Amino acid sequence: MALENKIEMVTDLIEAAKDFFVNLLRPDMTLEKISEVVSPRLDDTIRKYEERGLKYSAGKFHIKYADEKHFRLEFEMYFQDNEGKWHKCANESDLRDASLLEAGAWKTIQALKIITFPIEKPQSKGDAVLQKDKKLEAYKEAEIDKAIEADALDLEKK
Repeated sequence: MALENKIEMVTDLIEAAKDFFVNLLRPDMTLEKISEVVSPRLDDTIRKYEERGLKYSAGKFHIKYADEKHFRLEFEMYFQDNEGKWHKCANESDLRDASLLEAGAWKTIQALKIITFPIEKPQSKGDAVLQKDKKLEAYKEAEIDKAIEADALDLEKK
C-alpha cells in the first residue's frame, strides 16, 4: 500500500469518527434503542474500512455516566493493515443531556456508571454488531427481582 493512500485512509478514518455521533439521539431513548441506532453506523464503518484493505479486529461501544445531568457515548475499534500495523478508530460524543433518555435508561446509567457493548464483526448486511453488556443484563434481572419482591410484599399486606 502506498504511503499516500495509507495516510489518506487513516485521515479518513479519523474524520469519519469525528462525525459519528452527530444527530444520533432523539428524545425518550432506551438503552436498546441507542444500541439499535448505533449498530448500523458501526457496521458501515467496519465495512467501509475493510473494503479499503484494513481488517477489523475488535471494539467496544460505551454509554457512560458523566454527571447528575449528562452522559456520553464512546466507541473504539481496532483495524490492522496488510503490513500488520494497528489503527485505532475512536470517538466520544459531547455531553448529552439526560432528558434525551427514557427514565429507566437514565436510572440504569446512573447505577452502572458505564455500559459496554462489545462490537463484533458483522457476518452479513443488517447484522447487529453490538453484543449485550453482561453487567447490564445482570442489573436488569436484579431490578425485575426487586419489583417481583415488592409486588409480593404489597399482596401480603392486602
